[in-house]
Amino acid sequence: MILAVFTFFLSTPGNAESISGKEYQAVVQTAYNYFNGAANGDQKLLAKAFDLEFGHVKMISVNKDTGKETIKSVSLKEFSGYFKKATKDTWVANILSVDIVDEKMAMVKLDFDTPKTHYIDYLVMYKRENEWRIINKTFIAKKKSVDNVN
Repeated sequence: MILAVFTFFLSTPGNAESISGKEYQAVVQTAYNYFNGAANGDQKLLAKAFDLEFGHVKMISVNKDTGKETIKSVSLKEFSGYFKKATKDTWVANILSVDIVDEKMAMVKLDFDTPKTHYIDYLVMYKRENEWRIINKTFIAKKKSVDNVN
């Protein structure tokens, strides 16, 4: 059984009919689509969340031989392919912040926790062709020690 938990630390805007409230909900839904798509191996949800044409993921990569850190970049199309099947673990995500600029660009800070790894993601989105899509995902991952894993 898959358990994916997604919570919000931010309160929803008071006026649900306002344009900014609708934009906020659409941005949050895009982050939710990414999280659920990854947790459930759902390529359709990931395609809804990611700009597969223009988007990229950036992450710190460490060379195993030299220990040197570099920034690795892969397309979101390639990255989405890493999630072909549902996780058997419990994943939990909390939105820590949402910043929307001119109802055209947004950044979501996401705390993403799995039994083995804790992630902090920054998801940069553009609203293009009337749809919010993640164009850049930058993250840091911290492996948990065996003692911390349930």
